[in-house]
Amino acid sequence: TNLFVINMNRLVLLSSLLLAPTSAFQTVDPSPKQALEGRRKFLGTAASIVATGILLPSPASADNKSFAPGGTLVDYEVGVNVGNTEASLSRNPDNSNVVFGQDYYYKFGTAPTWIENGNTDFPKTMPFTVSQQRYDTLKKYGERVLKGVAQVSSVGQKIESNEFSEILDGQAPEYMIRPMGLMANGFLASENTGTTNELLLARWYINEIALDITDIKNAKSKQDALSAFSAAKKATNSYLSLINRVITSKVGDKLELI
Repeated sequence: TNLFVINMNRLVLLSSLLLAPTSAFQTVDPSPKQALEGRRKFLGTAASIVATGILLPSPASADNKSFAPGGTLVDYEVGVNVGNTEASLSRNPDNSNVVFGQDYYYKFGTAPTWIENGNTDFPKTMPFTVSQQRYDTLKKYGERVLKGVAQVSSVGQKIESNEFSEILDGQAPEYMIRPMGLMANGFLASENTGTTNELLLARWYINEIALDITDIKNAKSKQDALSAFSAAKKATNSYLSLINRVITSKVGDKLELI
């Protein structure tokens, strides 16, 4: 439909040009023979333009192309839980309701898999940051992040006692969502690397923690709350596992998972 509209617009434009008086194109009146030859050439060019537009649609209009929220044109299906069926469905398709707008979904338009404890298959590599930067970052944010992790873990007790409607919203400061993001910045990016894909990945996990907790709070049943809590724990542990990969003995102790 969009392609048809584009081609119709081309035809309208070309028709207006063809019907325009000669003075609109030239300042000197041509001879009748020159005018006829000029019109023939113009018609030939116009026909080629229209035919090209019909036979060769732009890549963006092809059925197998999609746009990620950040504007990247990709040739695969895009969706908030494409790639991970446990990803929160409460994420807005345009990523407008998360704490860190520029995350993995923002760039790639899909949801990454969870990271199992000790698994280094995904991501394949980690960005380089100097150990002093990681040491300073862990010293500054480590304790706060662990408090947030403990707060996430305590949500399970609220669910078991059927008090999940009284749980704090996922973006409440008690979960330390922003300190988690700041720690990821110090571990997974530097002035030399800029914003890395691994940092975007960490932000996705952090955003999922907040979304999942809000899903728990808004759950209509205990089963729904438990499902969201399971995802929240996996998101938390994935984030911690990612950070732990770059916590060496020179940096400090690895973070304890839920």
